[in-house]
Amino acid sequence: MGVLAVFGLGAWLASWFYQRQAEEVSRSQSVVLLEKVEKVCKLVTVEGNFSELYDETNIKKFTVYLPFPSTWGFSKKAILQVTGRVLVGYDMEGIHLSVDSARQQLVVRNLPQPKILAIDHQVAYKNLDESFFNSFTPEDYTRLNQSAKEVLRQKAEESGLLDEARRQGNQMLDVIRFMAQSVGWTVVVETDNGLLAPVDSLLIQG
Repeated sequence: MGVLAVFGLGAWLASWFYQRQAEEVSRSQSVVLLEKVEKVCKLVTVEGNFSELYDETNIKKFTVYLPFPSTWGFSKKAILQVTGRVLVGYDMEGIHLSVDSARQQLVVRNLPQPKILAIDHQVAYKNLDESFFNSFTPEDYTRLNQSAKEVLRQKAEESGLLDEARRQGNQMLDVIRFMAQSVGWTVVVETDNGLLAPVDSLLIQG
C-alpha cells in the first residue's frame, strides 16, 4: 500500500508539473502574439500584378602565387521568375479630421501621400548554375528572395501605380467635398506650411 501511495503521489506531482509548464508556455506564446499585433488603418486604392524574369551572376576569384601568380574565376548564376501583387494606397493612421462649426468647415490634417503598402511575391528558380568552389548557400537564397521583392518594388514605382493611386485618392476627396457642399459645408486641407487650403487646390496635383 505504501509503495502504491508513493507511486500515486509521484504521478500526481509529475502531472501537475507538466500542466504548469504547458500553461507557462501557452501564456508566453500569447504575450509574444499580442506584441506582434498592431493597429493598422491602410487604404488600398490600386493593385498591380507583375511577372518579371530576374537573373544574377556572382564570380568568386582565387589567386595562386606559386609557382607564378595565376587567377581563376568560379561563377554561379541564378535565373528567377518573380511574380507578385503590389498594393498601393494610403496609410491613414496619422490622418486627423476636425470640425469647425463656426465656419462650417471640415479640416483635414496630415493628409498622407500614396505609397507602396505591401508586396506579395513568389519566386520560382528557373535555373541555378554553380561551381564547386562557388555554390549557393542558404544566405544566397534569402538574399535572392529579397532582391526579387525589390525588383517588383522598382517595377511598381516605374509603372505609374503611385500616380494612379493619387488620382484615386483625389476622387475620394472630391466625393467628400461633394457631400460636404450638399449640406452647406466646405472641406479644407492643412498644407505643409500650416495654412488651410481648399481641397480643390489639391485635386489637380499629381
